[in-house]
Amino acid sequence: MLENSTISRVESYWAEEMGLPAGSLFGGPLQIVTHGERLADYHGIFAIFRGDKATVSFPPADHESIRYLLPDSPVTPQAMAEAFAGFRVIGPAFIGYAAKAPSAPDFVRSLDGKDSPFSDALRAECSEEEWDHGGSDVGEVAASGAFVGGKLVALAGYEIWEHGIAHISIVTHPEYRGRGYGRGAVAHLMGRTLAAGLIPQYRTLDANTASIRIAESLGFERYATSVAVRLGERPVQ
Repeated sequence: MLENSTISRVESYWAEEMGLPAGSLFGGPLQIVTHGERLADYHGIFAIFRGDKATVSFPPADHESIRYLLPDSPVTPQAMAEAFAGFRVIGPAFIGYAAKAPSAPDFVRSLDGKDSPFSDALRAECSEEEWDHGGSDVGEVAASGAFVGGKLVALAGYEIWEHGIAHISIVTHPEYRGRGYGRGAVAHLMGRTLAAGLIPQYRTLDANTASIRIAESLGFERYATSVAVRLGERPVQ
């Protein structure tokens, strides 16, 4: 169970992300705002849901012209995703945090800049999209790696966001997926984030049920659900 102090830090981060004062992130069943400073350059809609409450942020220039597309209350993540299906929708997505880390397996260790050749070899085995979504620059961010016979097969890294949130990314060699190597790397990294006083964050699409199961098995609790709509991009037919 997440502590109140952890929830407070997380809510402060997301309130600032939405351009809202602390304590006002979920002010009612549906709160509609226009982009604040952090989202100013995002040409899209970003919504965050927790329980039966939601906050939706629109770009100022498009607020009046597309607000009508919002579904009738209650606005759920799935209903919003369906309402904006004419654009590229990312979500619904799981946003989870953890209060403790599971034990890490022996085949995982911390990585640093000297391990770049290992991460370069792993990157070569992954698609560009896979690396963009889950890869990390070893030596530039904190990272943990799972090895099999001296070969790096899974790499977890994190970036530090405001309020001490450690946003975790994970990528696994295509031939070693589904065997616990990615989970082991994340478990090791979680221990390091918590030891540093950070809050480990795991984000993945709700549609990726395997990733959700991994998150929950690692102890991540769903804090909220997000939906992002990129207004300048139509979906690929």
